[in-house]
Amino acid sequence: MPAFPRRSPRPAASPDHGPARRRRARAWLVGLLPAAALLWAVAGYASVSFLDTLRLMATNDIGGWGDGTAGLVGGPTLFFAAALPASFLGFAVSWQATSAFSTFRAGALLGGAVTSGGTAAGLLAAWLASRWTAPRTVGEMVSEWDGGSADWGLVAWVAYHGPWLLPAGLGSAAAVTLLRLAATHRPGRRAATKAAEIREHGVRMPGTIARVDFTHTWIEGNPRFEVTVTYVGKYGPRQVTQPFVTRPLDAPTPGGQVDVWYDPLGEDGVVLVELTARSSDHRVIPSLFPR
Repeated sequence: MPAFPRRSPRPAASPDHGPARRRRARAWLVGLLPAAALLWAVAGYASVSFLDTLRLMATNDIGGWGDGTAGLVGGPTLFFAAALPASFLGFAVSWQATSAFSTFRAGALLGGAVTSGGTAAGLLAAWLASRWTAPRTVGEMVSEWDGGSADWGLVAWVAYHGPWLLPAGLGSAAAVTLLRLAATHRPGRRAATKAAEIREHGVRMPGTIARVDFTHTWIEGNPRFEVTVTYVGKYGPRQVTQPFVTRPLDAPTPGGQVDVWYDPLGEDGVVLVELTARSSDHRVIPSLFPR
């Protein structure tokens, strides 16, 4: 028996299956989304304890700044107790959304929608519960020193209507963010969104055209091809076939070179192939257009 027995080679790492990973991420989101939204709602409700003081600073004279300080008792503690875990859950939502939709944009959009939507719900609840302190006068600041008064400016009026402007603004932001998520990840746009993201954040590798098949289809006078490309992916040699429409003089030819973009953290085989000047002989080859 040899002193140092030879170990069998460790098998190469296999890629994580995309559909299974997306299902796991969506299952996590089912629990993370309501938990994060609830915590942000609590944080939004508690934030009134100090936002109220800032509002009174804009609407009252110096003597009225402290009218709402009674609401500060326990408010900041509750705010930070809810906001800190909500922030961590927000990161988890963004991470799982990135896996569920296979794009970084989905993580940023869904995480932002949960934060703004949950906070808007908390501020709305505070407004309906009359948590805000009414100013001493509406429309003017009355000085306790000399009895004089001054009309409110724009800042004071915005602060006065802040109790409903804040939830309305944050709620609108959450709605717009969700609409953007739906628009960029609907079935007709998801491929384009993913391709743009791979092009921006992915890794570029050289590829070689192995096969070119004319589909007997012409689009606005240009031929359509099915191009098969070989490249070295994350787990070894790979092959992918994608359609292309080019001018006849720019038709791809076997042996030509292409750029292959892939996401190093994404699914194996999901790539973006781009034709370059080295993909074609730049001459019409009759064999590519059989009758």
